Amino acid sequence: MTLEGPTPEHRRQQKNLKYTASALAFIIGFAVLLLLMLPNPWALAAGAVVGGAAAGGTYGMLFGRELSLQRKTEELTTQQESLRQRLREIETTVRTKSQQLPPSCHGQLRMTVVGLQEIVSRWETLERVPEQQDAVFHTISRHLPRTLDLFLELPDSAKPRHADEFKAQINLVAEAVARTRDQVVKKDLQALKSNRALLEEALTDPDERLFTDEGL
Repeated sequence: MTLEGPTPEHRRQQKNLKYTASALAFIIGFAVLLLLMLPNPWALAAGAVVGGAAAGGTYGMLFGRELSLQRKTEELTTQQESLRQRLREIETTVRTKSQQLPPSCHGQLRMTVVGLQEIVSRWETLERVPEQQDAVFHTISRHLPRTLDLFLELPDSAKPRHADEFKAQINLVAEAVARTRDQVVKKDLQALKSNRALLEEALTDPDERLFTDEGL
């Protein structure tokens, strides 16, 4: 199953699995009770009842599990699309406001967005490392957009004075994203668990770190 949803082939496999497991449960339940009750004349009827109950329970359990996985997939897909939309907005800001941003940051900002897009495309990998998933979420939804906004909101006369500050902050985010992206692609969960770089950056308040003397 992918995050885009189960394929027709996967649905067929799941359906066959439910039927096969239910049939197997029926046969086992029927056979066990039949052996226990023979030569009682009610053995066949009792076996059928118990086998039917076992089959129904097995089918219900597998169906419930399938529904749970489907709901989880839908939730992940929704969250992915929300993050992709936010990244498109950041990408648009970087492109349309490029004249107001330090030229030396353009490449880093583009690579940061690309790195975050790759991480989001593998969002299910981070399900097993929730702290890192939260770090990526906060980086996309608040930290990076707010860092950009703070610099863009500066008076033009103040931007050159704060350019180095801004570049240093973008550099920290870019390095943290690149490291996280490499670990996600490799599915290196152990390295992700010990990687605090993006988490620390995501939880840092740009309002406190940047341009405080401008009152922003």
